[in-house]
Amino acid sequence: MLPQTITPKPVRPVPFAALMQTALSATEHVPAPVAAAATVGAPLRRTVLVSELATRSAANAVGTAQLLAANPDSRIIDELCEMQGAFAKQLWKIDQDWRAGLMRIYEGSLSLRRANTVSKVVEQDFNLIGQYGDLVTNCMTSVATLVENTNVGYSYWLAKKIEAAKAAAAA
Repeated sequence: MLPQTITPKPVRPVPFAALMQTALSATEHVPAPVAAAATVGAPLRRTVLVSELATRSAANAVGTAQLLAANPDSRIIDELCEMQGAFAKQLWKIDQDWRAGLMRIYEGSLSLRRANTVSKVVEQDFNLIGQYGDLVTNCMTSVATLVENTNVGYSYWLAKKIEAAKAAAAA
């Protein structure tokens, strides 16, 4: 018997303003779930941390839109471009490290042809697998660190710019 297919319900489009308001509302409620999840297991903690990062990113997007709408200053846009350039430069370095690591693994795989016993082939195979695992771990850790640091740094920069814009408007 074939399993029944379930037709998904259509998703209603949400206006951009409502989406941003939801993101802002979500940022106000993050600390309680994060604090509550501090005692849970690793899988849930990982989910909470990723959710917190996504929430901070959404709040940054909303804050950026508000800042640029209220104060479209060319200096702010220049600083945004500089930050994007620095981020791209770091991603480029991570990519270069990834490619260099893959090349080392490839070169190591060529030496498998020189092995003359099964035990040496097995040893070299698992050595290459371990090297690949290390390369993936290092690359993913570097990307996650870059995203987290950029997100936190950008939040700080954005808060300072919003404060300055509010102070200028009040004066």
